[in-house]
Amino acid sequence: MNRATAVFSLTRLKQCAFSFALVLFAPLGWIAQQEDDVNSFHAELAKKLLAIETFQAEFVQIALTERGETELSQSGRILFDRSGKFLWEVTQPFEQYILVTEDSMRVYDPDLEQLTISTFETDSQASFASLILTSSTEILDDFDIQFADNEYTLLPIKQGQDFARLKIVFENDTLGVIEILDHFDTVNQFKFTSVETNKPIASEEFELDVPEDTEIVDQRPKPHYEDTDQDE
Repeated sequence: MNRATAVFSLTRLKQCAFSFALVLFAPLGWIAQQEDDVNSFHAELAKKLLAIETFQAEFVQIALTERGETELSQSGRILFDRSGKFLWEVTQPFEQYILVTEDSMRVYDPDLEQLTISTFETDSQASFASLILTSSTEILDDFDIQFADNEYTLLPIKQGQDFARLKIVFENDTLGVIEILDHFDTVNQFKFTSVETNKPIASEEFELDVPEDTEIVDQRPKPHYEDTDQDE
């Protein structure tokens, strides 16, 4: 993969990272809503996910086109803490980092020497941020959940989500594979190895080591102050 392709794929990588964060964060409000649901798969999946308080693993990503051709491959590691911390770290073929906290997302690209900071739009149902941060049962109701062959499949009921289908496969009671079908008919498959579940993760692990001369692009809205006329 050349550098131009890697930069282009960062947008897709962010969508994949958000999708994975959805899997881990969303159940906080999910299980109570679905206890009496005729579709028991909602409650079953929520219970399995809620059992994961922390998650750390190495991953390999393979993107396949609808014709089965490999489009790109990446590898790295992922860290998650249900208190509201999520780090997606790509080490190959180029370094890229996505750090999600309760109120912001930081994307650091060492090769571009650039750090982009943005705020989540939690009031948008089309945003993964609202799923990550608010765990709104209203938003979760927008997904149909199916189960077959040890796979849970999430299908958006309404338009506006960044993926067309998301599959979750458990291995030994923890996450083994996440598969995301985007709206370009590309399947992004993430396989996890060296998995450690519910082991303490130091807070320092969720910090980005950014050099002082890095360009910072702050996309967060500036505070708005109303103009007031004062007689002197």
